[in-house]
Formats: sequence, C-alpha cells, structure tokens
Amino acid sequence: MPASEAIRKADKRVPVAAKATSAGRAVCPACGDGGTGKALENSHGSELFVCGACDLHFWHPARMPDGAWYERAYQGRDRTAMPLEPGHRFFLSDAKRPKSGRLLDLGCGVGNFLAAARDAGFEVTGVEVNRNAAQFAREHYRLDRVFAMQPEEFRDACVDGKFDVVTFFEVLEHQEDPRGFLRYAMECMKDEGYVALSVPNRNRWKKGVETLDYPPNHLTRWSPTALRSFLERAGFEVLSLREEPLGIGRAAQVMSAGLRTRLVSRVAGAKPPTLADLAEMKPQEMERALAHASNGKRQRLAQRLSTLKVRALMPAAAVALPYLRGRGLTGLYLYCLAQRKAQGARRSAEVGDR
Repeated sequence: MPASEAIRKADKRVPVAAKATSAGRAVCPACGDGGTGKALENSHGSELFVCGACDLHFWHPARMPDGAWYERAYQGRDRTAMPLEPGHRFFLSDAKRPKSGRLLDLGCGVGNFLAAARDAGFEVTGVEVNRNAAQFAREHYRLDRVFAMQPEEFRDACVDGKFDVVTFFEVLEHQEDPRGFLRYAMECMKDEGYVALSVPNRNRWKKGVETLDYPPNHLTRWSPTALRSFLERAGFEVLSLREEPLGIGRAAQVMSAGLRTRLVSRVAGAKPPTLADLAEMKPQEMERALAHASNGKRQRLAQRLSTLKVRALMPAAAVALPYLRGRGLTGLYLYCLAQRKAQGARRSAEVGDR
C-alpha cells in the first residue's frame, strides 16, 4: 500500500484516548523518579508534585483527553488563521537550525507554522489530533500533508522515510507520557536529526491562577533545567535554550491580573467554567456551557472590559518593562533546539547513566 494511502486510512480513525495514569505512587513522567515531598497544589482530584531528580513539576493522577475533547474545548480557535507563536519565530530565526529538509510538526494546530516553514524552504508534514484544525490547515494554507491522528498512529502508518527535523510547539505540556511522546518523535527522525519545541516557562512572571495551566489541559510544568535534563537523558545535545523575554503585552496582562477591581466579574455574573470544569461534564453539557460563555451578552461585555483593562495598562507596562526585566522576570514561553547525538555518543551516554 502506498504511504499516502496508508496515512489517509489512519487519518479517518477515531483518535485514541491515552491510558489513565495509575492512582498509586506519583512517578515523574519525564525521568521515572518519584515525586518529592507533599503536593504543591490540588485540582479536581489531581495533585502537583516536584521531581527531585530532574526538576519537573507534574500532576498525578493525570490523563490526556482525546481529540474529540479538544475539538469541543477549543472550538473557534481551530478554524482561525493564528499568528505565529514565539517558539515558531525563535526556530525560524535560530542560526543553529537546519536551513532545509523534511520537517514534521506534531500538534501542528491550524498549520500556521507549517506554512511559514514551507515558505522558509522546508518540505513539511503535520500531525494534529483536532480534526477541525487539520482540515483548516489543509484548506486555508493548502497543506496537503496534514493528518488528523495521534503521533503513534502516524508513526505506524508512515512508511516513506524519516524526517530531518521534528517540531512540537506548545504540545509537550499536554502529554501524560512525555517520554513516550519523545520516543514517537525520535522514531520518525533521521539519525542525528533535530527537535525543536516550546513549552510554557514555569519560571515566567505571573500573578494568581492561570486556569489553562491545570489538568486536563496542562499535565506538566517545565523549567529550563527540567527541559534540558529531559532531552539530554534521551540522547540529545541542546543547541539553543531560550526564555522568551518579558514583553509589554505580557506585562500588561500580569499587571491586570494583579489589579483586581472585580468589575469584570460583576458584569460577567457567573464565573465561566475552566477547562478542568469542562473535563467533568458530559459532551452535551460541555457544549452548552461553552456556548453560554461565548455568546451571552454579559459574558461578551465582560470580555471586552477585560481587553480594555489590559490595553489601559499598556503605557504603565512600557514604563515598568526595563525594571521588570532587570529583576529577571521572563515572558511566557521556553524554546529549545536540540540535535540527536551520533549513535556512538548515545551508547557512551547510556553506559554513563547506568
């Protein structure tokens, strides 16, 4: 069977839900070590632990939702041409990246990065669990090789060669099994190939609770130390590791979160459901809650007021930015480019780890 036909058949399969994590002892999903000490936080039946061996923060028990859940939770965003994320821009401007070759983007979303990489000289392929986003990528950006499936399904169906670069931007934090996810990426990669990725920086400047940073949306929290350890343990050499600088927009958002007038919440009335709340709802109940949160007059007015509040704080953020950066405060994202070591070097590293 031709490779394209095999992938198209796999593309039609229902996305596979990840296996539930055992409710027993908390084990770090990045290195296999146990969580250290008491839980830092609790949320909807899960606890946040610290790995003393690799510095990862991880939720336990944790389960990654299936593709259908993401289609419901992210409706609207999966049919919109999105701007490039900081991680995308960091890769495209990274002097140490390869300049061409075959590129696979895991979790490609609506295909905005793939289109930019194609324009930069790469031969691109994308994998995305959200069928709506994959369809938008194919139709809007004319990306023929975007497939709606899980990474392991693509690996099993793809028989037409390995990739020079595998990328996954804002994807790793959603995985319940980061090591397994990286293994899928490596199985699609040429020897001495590259990975490029970005994750939310755990050390970023923030105030209050950021609801997107909780299960079932984010299952892990990464620092530069944790990300470097994760990739080096897997046999990669880290070439670039960059924390996004704090920008005026992000500073204004954090300042807005810290300046609580309660006007927005009073206008909105009932508090909108978080993704953790939505995860406990049945599909029809979830769709009704999302429709109410996005279409209600009070909710729309509250969203506009929230946006105006952030914009009003932009001048103050611009004035304060040099001071904030001087204190070492960073922006939202953490970017990394790494190259897989030659086979001999990998064997030496494996022996040293024993």
